[in-house]
Amino acid sequence: MDEVIDIHCHVIPGVDDGSSSMEESVSLLKAAYQQGVRSVIATPHYSRRSQNVDRHAQQEQLRTELELRARAEIDPAFRVYLGQEAYYHVDLPERIRDGFGWPMAGSRYLLIEFDTRSDYETIFRGLRSVRNEGYTPILAHIERFPSIRRKGGIDEIRSLGVKMQMNYESLEGSIFSGEVRWCRDQVRNGVVDVMGSDMHRLDFRPPNITGGLGWMRKHLSEDEFQRLTRDNPMRIIQDQDLL
Repeated sequence: MDEVIDIHCHVIPGVDDGSSSMEESVSLLKAAYQQGVRSVIATPHYSRRSQNVDRHAQQEQLRTELELRARAEIDPAFRVYLGQEAYYHVDLPERIRDGFGWPMAGSRYLLIEFDTRSDYETIFRGLRSVRNEGYTPILAHIERFPSIRRKGGIDEIRSLGVKMQMNYESLEGSIFSGEVRWCRDQVRNGVVDVMGSDMHRLDFRPPNITGGLGWMRKHLSEDEFQRLTRDNPMRIIQDQDLL
């Protein structure tokens, strides 16, 4: 059985468009566990509208409760860490400095998303601004941003020190699909640093990583498979450089 660490999931209940209750969160983690997930970094959405100074304490309390439930009902070794998926806006660096946003599991890594219609310059400048704050951005679900596919675009973004995350589901589908081929090529070529489920709810984006894991097992070396599913996620948690 694989030992996956999922660094992108919305399982903190009642705080965004993910899980609506603690019971649903436990059910999501049970389903993920059956597919090989052994730990998660919960990444609730953060936007400019989120200015509740008590958010961190409230979400940390929910994280603790969820981890206790997961250890009691799923696996005594199951871990739940707290992060967030920050929606980029021009004030994001300032918001992070003011404590309204926080990195992954207390590390230097920040999971960042953009509007899918964002042009290349907006994404590049935004990631650079977060980098300039001393954090290492992880660009969430890179497959959703057509603008970064321009020639040399991803390489230029990576040159900033930005890390790349892709969703497991994006590896599923027909070989005749250009989108599927593009996603698989990024993984095969070492562009992607870490995978994630982006699970939300039981009826909307439930955990579905089996197909992606199967393709990776077939087409990647064991070292590369572990780099994407376990080793780099653990390095994020331990605040180490990624492989």
